[in-house]
Amino acid sequence: MNIVDDILKTRELKNEKRVAWIRFLALCPMAIIDILAYYNIVLLSYKPANLLTITFDLFFLLSGTIVLILLLFDKFPKNLTYFIITFDYCFILLSILFDPTVSKEKISIGWVALVGPIFFFIINLLRYSKRATVYSGFLSIIVFWVCTFNFNAHYQSDIIPIFIAMLIMIGIGYSITSSNKDMMVEANAKKLMERYLPPQLIEELYTNNASLEPGGKVQKVSILFSDIRSFTSISEPMKPTEVVLFLNDYLSEMTEIIFHNKGTIDKFIGDAIMTVFGAPIQSIDDAYRAVKSAIEMNKSLIHFNNSHPQLKKGLEIGIGIHTGEVITGNIGSDKRLDYTVIGDNVNLSSRIQDLTKFYKCPILISESTVKELPLEIVDKEFIIREVDKVIVKGKTEFVKIFEVLFFKTEKEKIEKLNVKDSFQKGLLDYYSGNFQSAIQKFTSIQNDPLSLIYKNRCEKLLINPPSEDWDGIFRMETK
Repeated sequence: MNIVDDILKTRELKNEKRVAWIRFLALCPMAIIDILAYYNIVLLSYKPANLLTITFDLFFLLSGTIVLILLLFDKFPKNLTYFIITFDYCFILLSILFDPTVSKEKISIGWVALVGPIFFFIINLLRYSKRATVYSGFLSIIVFWVCTFNFNAHYQSDIIPIFIAMLIMIGIGYSITSSNKDMMVEANAKKLMERYLPPQLIEELYTNNASLEPGGKVQKVSILFSDIRSFTSISEPMKPTEVVLFLNDYLSEMTEIIFHNKGTIDKFIGDAIMTVFGAPIQSIDDAYRAVKSAIEMNKSLIHFNNSHPQLKKGLEIGIGIHTGEVITGNIGSDKRLDYTVIGDNVNLSSRIQDLTKFYKCPILISESTVKELPLEIVDKEFIIREVDKVIVKGKTEFVKIFEVLFFKTEKEKIEKLNVKDSFQKGLLDYYSGNFQSAIQKFTSIQNDPLSLIYKNRCEKLLINPPSEDWDGIFRMETK
């Protein structure tokens, strides 16, 4: 059973209560009218009600009351539904056969045999159960033919047309039940996916007949991790309610940007956001949309900080992006599923985000993400500069990381391109072991925290020179 079926299963009790109330409310006036007819207060049929009629009514009313009480007190056995359906049709069959108030004339028995079963068939549709609808339709046909044969009405010329009408109504009823259940499945599935998918992606999923079943597959994606810098110190002066409101405002604004770029929010981890681009639907521009989201998220902080004057220092975030193969899908138990991605590349993406604190870069991306970016976009919409070759804690192989530099004006773009070129020259000297020359180049770059980090690193390497097999790879000792 998938998660949607599990949700629908919990609705069965509500549907059964609705059916029980309708049965009870329909039987009450019927019983009252028959009692009044028995005492000749009213007369609605050519034959008056007798004790058999009253017995049928009261027995059925009593059974309906018992069922309703069981449902109201949540004591209703789940396997009792089909027994109730069978009981309903036995009641209508016995009423047609033995109740004197029901017309037994051959000319009308066909219509009586149609109306009685179809009444209960229509009530049964409220259960929204395909099985119950088929079973109810089957019993309707049995009651129809038992009545017509019992009163030798099967030779009547209108019996076949009446039976065909019954089949049409049963078919329409099944179609209504089927379409209603499909709509319920779709509505519940959409409600589940709206927690982590943008609306336009949900529509694409339905177009491609996506499944909510447990399971996964290997898929290449771009993973974005974002985190608020020094959130603990920011939240300490706030009351708990203020922290929640503040965080909700921030996460709502970031979610809008992510959804606009067709990202899938995997989870919120406190103030951190884990987002996937390329799952459940893969596109050739997944990496680009991840980088674009990171830039827009950083740019949005200007408006966010202005709208939150209580912040003593403007909010800053660090974003790490990595592209690689992961296991993606609905992972969990049969009671609880989460659409998520797992694998080493997810952990690496998180580590790259952690590196933004060390290198003082708002956005860091891996080499594999850079390779996925269209060449015509780089240096036009944003600038990519190499930062380092680093082995993150817990790994044995290095990853080459790059900073995404974004700009607002053409002048700012030219300035950052100059910074990139100057830094690249210093980085080449650093990799070559020419630390003195690298220091001069890094020193010449103004207002660049990354250049200052490398200047200090080169100075330390001059004091404590590396071994001859030094490969320029930096090893992180902390996360």
